[in-house]
Amino acid sequence: MNKTQLTAVRQKAIEDLVKKIAISDQMELVKLLKEQYEIDANQAVVSRDLRKLGIIKKMINGVLTYEMPDIDVSAEILRLALIDINHNESMIVIKTHPGLADFVGDCVDKYDDLNVLGCLAGENVVFITPKTIKNIHKTYEIICEKFHFKKKKGS
Repeated sequence: MNKTQLTAVRQKAIEDLVKKIAISDQMELVKLLKEQYEIDANQAVVSRDLRKLGIIKKMINGVLTYEMPDIDVSAEILRLALIDINHNESMIVIKTHPGLADFVGDCVDKYDDLNVLGCLAGENVVFITPKTIKNIHKTYEIICEKFHFKKKKGS
């Protein structure tokens, strides 16, 4: 690959990481690029890429983390509504801030490609029943990705 192609691959990897993981500093991003994409980069290169991509830092739950720019209002409300997404062997549970579970449940219902049989929303929690429990972790990952929920490391 030439230099332009390498830059494009690295920047796409940075975008993917920022969308999926709560990253608070550039050295952490350098490490994740190496671990998950086998891309060698230094802090200066990552800094230039972040600036070029327009990636900014936002305060989320008291922690500054990198975020992609220009998210639409509904997506921003959804992102801020979410406290946690987790699952066991049979169900996915989304915890929200009080009063926002109904909004989140509507968001679950509007996606046809989530492999969801149905969902039930209360005041601050949404219970999701997948169409099949055989691939529940994959359904969980799809929901996290669609809702721009950053999983904790190791999830």
